[in-house]
Amino acid sequence: MRFCAIFLLSAPMASILSAQAPPPSLVETAAIEEREFHDQLTLVGRTEARAESRIVAEVAGRVRSVDAAEGRRVRRGEPLVTIDCRRIDLALEAKTAEAAQARADAELAEKELTRARELVSTKVFPERNLDAAEAAGARTAERLRQLEAERRRLEIDLDDCNIVAPYDGFTVRKLVDVGEWVDPGTAVYEMVDLGVVRVVVDLPERHFGQVDLGGPAAVALAGDEEAALAGTVAGLAPRASETTHTFPVMISVPNPEGRIGSGMLVRATLTLKKTFRSLAVSKDAVVRDGERTFVYTVADGHAAQVPVRARARLGTWVAIEGDGLAAGQRVVVRGNERLFPGSPVQVAGEENHEPD
Repeated sequence: MRFCAIFLLSAPMASILSAQAPPPSLVETAAIEEREFHDQLTLVGRTEARAESRIVAEVAGRVRSVDAAEGRRVRRGEPLVTIDCRRIDLALEAKTAEAAQARADAELAEKELTRARELVSTKVFPERNLDAAEAAGARTAERLRQLEAERRRLEIDLDDCNIVAPYDGFTVRKLVDVGEWVDPGTAVYEMVDLGVVRVVVDLPERHFGQVDLGGPAAVALAGDEEAALAGTVAGLAPRASETTHTFPVMISVPNPEGRIGSGMLVRATLTLKKTFRSLAVSKDAVVRDGERTFVYTVADGHAAQVPVRARARLGTWVAIEGDGLAAGQRVVVRGNERLFPGSPVQVAGEENHEPD
């Protein structure tokens, strides 16, 4: 009776276990193709800001306020530091009054010169009176020009009391505090422009001549290899380093979201002139798990994992090498993130015939 009870329980248990078996994963596949690629070379480089500036005061005065916090994004024209401008304001007011008086004197001298010319033309005044009127008119006009120039300079000085960001960027470090005296040329703030970042990599001499100016480059941050930023080769140094025998290559990378900072280590992939033909799959077919890279094929309704080596990229295509792969063979491009070797799959668009 004891053995019979055990036998009777095993049948329902098998049914339950069978009912809990996972259903096939729905996947999409695409054919492997053969395509032409350019050789690519990945090098480690360091980032540099497009501009690193020490913003300076252009007038002398006491710092009234520091208007920007350190480590913040600022727009061009936003205030950084304000200098007490009361003395300049008073000097401008006095100079404006002097210029107004000089303008009145110049207008009067011009009227007197006009009358003198009329009187000389009618022989009422001698010629020397006209010479004196012309000299007086020239002196008043010159005095007006001088005062107007001084007034405009004071207006510029007044405007320069408000030290603003010269470009869109980030504040790095303030160099003055409220109450400090600054002179023209005193640095008040450090800023960087990260709108476009420059990456410098060292090209081995065996690859010299294989990189085109203006050619494409992909820059990836450490730990984020898949989200590479598109860059352009902006410079090629023609002289090799005497110590490393490498050629500096400068890559320009737009950085509108500020993902890249200055001084970071990145991996830059350069596209070389040399070409080769290779098996190619959509980038969606390639799965990365740490240091491992593989694709999934489908055999008898089950996923088969095939290790591959990615050699290069061209748009959405990846050049791969892997044992047993051939052009025309289909690999999984959708649904592969939830697969494991041997897991049951159902390919979209193919009927799943249940056994009778």
